[in-house]
Amino acid sequence: MDGPLHEDASSLASPDETRAATQDELRGWVEATTGGVVVHWQSMSGGNRCWSWAVDVESGDGSLAKLYLRYQPPRPPSAEPYTVWREARHYQALTGSRVPAPALVAIHPAHQAILTARVPGKVEYRRLASEDDRRTIAREFVEALGVLHTLALNSQILPGFNPERSIADCVRDELTIWRAMYEEVATRDPLIDLALDWLDANVPDPPGTPVLVHGDAGPGNFMFEGGHLTALLDWEFAHPGDPMEDFGWFSMRAVMEPVPDFAGLLAHYGRTSGIVVDLDRIRYHRVFVSTRVVIIRHRNVTGQPGTSLVSRALNRRLLVTALAEANRIRLVTPPPLDAPPTERTSLFDTTVQDLRHEIAEVASEPAVVAAAKTTAKVVKYLRELDRYGSLATEMDLSDLTAALGYRPDGVEAGKAALRDSVRAGRVDFPTALQCFAGCAARETQLAAASSGGLATRTFPALEPTQADHG
Repeated sequence: MDGPLHEDASSLASPDETRAATQDELRGWVEATTGGVVVHWQSMSGGNRCWSWAVDVESGDGSLAKLYLRYQPPRPPSAEPYTVWREARHYQALTGSRVPAPALVAIHPAHQAILTARVPGKVEYRRLASEDDRRTIAREFVEALGVLHTLALNSQILPGFNPERSIADCVRDELTIWRAMYEEVATRDPLIDLALDWLDANVPDPPGTPVLVHGDAGPGNFMFEGGHLTALLDWEFAHPGDPMEDFGWFSMRAVMEPVPDFAGLLAHYGRTSGIVVDLDRIRYHRVFVSTRVVIIRHRNVTGQPGTSLVSRALNRRLLVTALAEANRIRLVTPPPLDAPPTERTSLFDTTVQDLRHEIAEVASEPAVVAAAKTTAKVVKYLRELDRYGSLATEMDLSDLTAALGYRPDGVEAGKAALRDSVRAGRVDFPTALQCFAGCAARETQLAAASSGGLATRTFPALEPTQADHG
């Protein structure tokens, strides 16, 4: 292959959303597009959103191209704009730049599929044993963000980009998208409502022009090899916006995969990019990023139930924390739930042990092992709910009663009434947030046994701490 074979993503027709492409069809497209023969085809990941494969293509001259195929199956019409073709638009915008991203090779003309170069490396940052490698890669990552954020944008580079729009305009555009995605779900979530109302009322309006934001930056979405960064991945959420947003995302991903000296990385980014780091804007975007993640979970009707339980507890707690930090509110940690074991506790314990030792440790099928582990998470949660659930409900109702001035009919009704009271000015924001914080803390305790170390993790510090200085 002599060069990129793709056409402009902005000129493509509507994708075929009537049926899914088969693997044979995708393989045939790869061969027709590249003019070679597929000699290796390995599934990398699969799910409801996207499927991907590592593909090796041999050309007539014997050369071998290592490629990556990403395909998004058809989905029902939705307010969500994030597609593989949209991602391709951003790969095109990065072509010829110094941003370390895989080169775009081809875009399928009818299905949501793209072909890129396969960059060497791994993504499991949390598995790095060398502290020096962790520091070096993290520093190179923020340097790459600096290169991205100083990339000159225009409508030729990024079709649809309007240079007249401000950073605040771009943030509001994103808020419009995510509010529409949230409102597609019939069920309302008072915590999401509270967060979206706050985000709407506090949009930062810094000087300067928008930059291209990665939109999901951090560990898990970059690759490394030999102790060095090799590429930034997964550009479907990219958009013009505030460079500080990427550090909101980096903060969120660093909860899952901690990085050394986050505050030092911010300083390094400022020195190497020339962009002034604004901690208050990062705090704003931590709220926005957390809200997005909670909305994703709110919309999600699939997924492993054990993972969903852990994710819900973690991300609602992080959203409350982000709102408190952005508003300089000092939350009071409620006392932990305390209740004796029930007559069923030992049955739950035995079931967890059987799932771990009788199934997960002896099964040879990865799918069976995974199912046993996620089922164990569910059983652990049910054990804690059986022991503490009624007490948690009573404490939630007690907090809501104190905030509202009357006892609501139930916890969810009370949360909705609290949201409405904040909107009407009858309850102040700190009082409401403290109430949501108590509910989140108790939900965290119920999910703690299923969550492992995530039960106590939080955002990295934005300013140097004593530990950072040794």
